[in-house]
Amino acid sequence: MRAGLAARRLARLPQWLFACLALLLVAAVPRAAAAERVLAIYLPGVYFAELERKLELGNELAAFLQQRLGERYHLNARVYGTEEAMAADSSRIALALVESPFVATKLTQLLPVSVAFAGGSTETRLQVLGSASLGSLQDLRKSALTYAAVLEPSQAFFDNFVFEGELTLPKGGLVPTRDVASALSLASLHKAEAILLYEEDAAMGRQSGLRSLYQSDRLPRPTLVLLDRKTDAAEVQRLREALSQFRGQVHPGLRAFRPTGDAPYQALRARIEHKQRRLPPLVEFIEEPAQLPVPHPPVPQDKAPSPVPLQIFAPQE
Repeated sequence: MRAGLAARRLARLPQWLFACLALLLVAAVPRAAAAERVLAIYLPGVYFAELERKLELGNELAAFLQQRLGERYHLNARVYGTEEAMAADSSRIALALVESPFVATKLTQLLPVSVAFAGGSTETRLQVLGSASLGSLQDLRKSALTYAAVLEPSQAFFDNFVFEGELTLPKGGLVPTRDVASALSLASLHKAEAILLYEEDAAMGRQSGLRSLYQSDRLPRPTLVLLDRKTDAAEVQRLREALSQFRGQVHPGLRAFRPTGDAPYQALRARIEHKQRRLPPLVEFIEEPAQLPVPHPPVPQDKAPSPVPLQIFAPQE
């Protein structure tokens, strides 16, 4: 009887072990998921020849930060195609590389750390490029402008910042696409008469037969931000100092970064939120113009009076 009981216990032993292992695995998975920290790449308006290059850029940045700052910055790079997808992952995102209009409109949530530096500047411009059928920027009122959807809604961004109150496109005149590569593809297929590009990518539009119609004012280049504005100031400074040493190889416009703060994005946000004119109004003169003398009919030369009295020059006796 004892032999049979021992055999039954041995038969149940593997099942017990498997049950314990299963419980350990179930407990470990949530911890692993919670421990993951993400470096997000959300750059729909920046041209990349291949989507994979965005992930390479993220991996390049993540590897650099871990090497410089240790395991605290062991980040998994992820590329996001929409704002909604990034918002869904916000609890895991520690650091994000995004475009400046996105930073400006979400400045209450994001902490700017470092801004891209290229061509001797941390600023860039946006260009509107159009087909030969568009003689001027005003012709866009009858057409449409295709752009990479950096933020939605975008009407105020175009009305107040891009066109500075000088042009308001009608409803349906702004056509968003997933990214700038999609806008360029539509232009090359003659399915988009006008597209919006950063000035560094304008050459790509000209290859599709487009020409420059308009150039915006300056705005900051893509920016690395923390998703926690309460991050310790010393830690933010440490991160800024490390990123100033970054020398990337993946993207020509994202090879170096410079420290930045809130001010450039506050200024951009103010430009987006408030309508203004591109040029100052002309000075209006309120004084009455000087009256010119009324002309008289010509007088014959022999009857014309001498302008100088001759007696002044007559000899005195």
